[in-house]
Amino acid sequence: MDGETADDQLAPRLRYYGAGDFATYWQIHRAAEVIEGFDPFAPPDGVNDILELHNARLFVEAGFIPTDVVEEDRNALVLSAKPIRRTVAQWFGALENDNLADMLTEVDWQYHEHLLDLLAGLGVFGRCSAQAMLTALDGAKIHIGDMLTSKRLVENYGTTIRERLLAEPDRAELVVRHHLESGSRNEIFLPATFTPADSRALMEAYIDSAEPNPNYLKLIADAPIDSKSGVDAKLVVKAKRRYDAMIEDFFKTTPGIRTGCTVAVSPAQVEPVKATLNNMVIEYTFSQAWLEGTLEYPSVLNNFQFLFEFAPQDGLLTLPAFNSERRGLELAMGLNGAKDYPTGHIFTAKDRATLLQTAMYQHYLGTKDIDLEEVLRWYFEEHLPVEYGISGFVFSPSNEKANYLERCRNLFAEMESIATQFGLLVEDSEIDHDVAAAGADLIRYRTIPSALEGKYAYPTNHTEIRTILHALFSDQSHLTYINEDIRGADFVDLLRRNKVSYGSLHEYQRPLVDKLIEHGVVENTGDRIRLKDSDVFHVLRSLNDNEAVAYHHLNTRCRTHVDRMVGAEWLVRRSSLFTEAEAAYFNYNLNSVDFSNGPKLRNKYQHGVQPKGNGEAQHQQTYYAALRLMVALTIKINDEFWLLDMTKKR
Repeated sequence: MDGETADDQLAPRLRYYGAGDFATYWQIHRAAEVIEGFDPFAPPDGVNDILELHNARLFVEAGFIPTDVVEEDRNALVLSAKPIRRTVAQWFGALENDNLADMLTEVDWQYHEHLLDLLAGLGVFGRCSAQAMLTALDGAKIHIGDMLTSKRLVENYGTTIRERLLAEPDRAELVVRHHLESGSRNEIFLPATFTPADSRALMEAYIDSAEPNPNYLKLIADAPIDSKSGVDAKLVVKAKRRYDAMIEDFFKTTPGIRTGCTVAVSPAQVEPVKATLNNMVIEYTFSQAWLEGTLEYPSVLNNFQFLFEFAPQDGLLTLPAFNSERRGLELAMGLNGAKDYPTGHIFTAKDRATLLQTAMYQHYLGTKDIDLEEVLRWYFEEHLPVEYGISGFVFSPSNEKANYLERCRNLFAEMESIATQFGLLVEDSEIDHDVAAAGADLIRYRTIPSALEGKYAYPTNHTEIRTILHALFSDQSHLTYINEDIRGADFVDLLRRNKVSYGSLHEYQRPLVDKLIEHGVVENTGDRIRLKDSDVFHVLRSLNDNEAVAYHHLNTRCRTHVDRMVGAEWLVRRSSLFTEAEAAYFNYNLNSVDFSNGPKLRNKYQHGVQPKGNGEAQHQQTYYAALRLMVALTIKINDEFWLLDMTKKR
């Protein structure tokens, strides 16, 4: 038992989590105590004591030494830590087949990762047999999933690891994590002898097993077809059917919670729109008087942009999923495929809302003898020549007698046609329809050009801008909590809700706040910490919320800040019609260029493989989705032409 007393066994062991983890900071004094108690001439002999000593050395080598330690004692602590590396190496050097089980059996669960790292780094895997090592690791309660995070272990014991994987269907989850999951904390390695046929067979056995995890079934169902992973069309369909059946069975026995949104038109409401939360349902009501007073074609499009908030600020679409929307438990608990579009609760809610709003408005306009597709035709063929002197666009609405299947096919084709026409106008200053027809192909929404130089600014991977954005807006920032009475959803929320003085900050929070002060993001008035510059904040807020800044919508002061950040390599400016997030949203909905979990609407309807079982209702819903995308494309094109016109007038 490592020579521990009962009290020692109850005390938490020291563990180094890295510089970015809060848990590291409150263990600094404990690390110093461990090193001060280390005697290189009488080293510990238990695995947990050795691993704790190893972790203490990591603290000191990374510079984590208590601030109240004077310089002389600080230097002594650094010197005392140096022999630890040799002591640890000697302990691991004594491990052999015959003593592995006895030496490793009592290892603390929190040291599993460090144990595997040291066994690999100090060559123990290379000299011990698979049977002896894997038996010892089993005795130490190290799961096969943890073993697969060690590349050296998998390389040395590949044959045995393959046999273990194929022995149990639930180990398909490890194969799914390796091939299909995105954002896993630790990388999973598979033996070189583990073939794609092995992967497929194991995943199929998992799908057929008694209780597969629906989350992993969903990853297989949404996975891209790939011979390397063993995923083919039949496996995808089989996983989807099992997943759907499990979800249906679940809700037969579990009532669940009613969530979603409703949309209605109110004859008595004065405000253009109201949104209220009734239990877990968002209820949107729109003023009938407002809708009746905005029936002119320009107002119809403005209602989509501002009333339904498709793009209420700076011409940036709100429709995409943004990383900032996924927080806390949703990030920690969700499973995402390697080619998944990162949907979340907020995205799902706004996706439902904007689809229902589009359906409601299309129906409402129909009661006023207004066809939304005719509004779109008017915009491109009549409005643009008059308002901006731009001619040549052609948009062909669906036949009024067409069914929803025919309307879907026509609208997807017209959407690609408009995108192609816009690209030709930007590149050639004219729309040659013969060229458009000759070059007809799948539209790459990421590469639709813009006539505006450096239209959007994006954050780079520079440490400073990433640190600032995380510190201000993340619920995982170390700056969200002072005490039970002073807390916030993020640092910005904390400052807005509370009077936070510099003196009230915890010691570990001050270096980060000092950095924000240094960069002019916040200021210390002496009385409180507060946001310093509204223009800087506008830029940072857009970078967080929209993952881009629309440069040409900014005032002169904001542009100056963006220019400074570009010069510091915090930001980079690029030009395209869509932001990266907006283009990803279009690709998610329309095709499989970037993502495997999307509806692939364009691909299905253009290739004639749309769903056959749900009849006209399915095509009707797809039509509303197509209208939403076509309106969003029109909003982006109009924003481009408006900005170009404003640029000419300056």
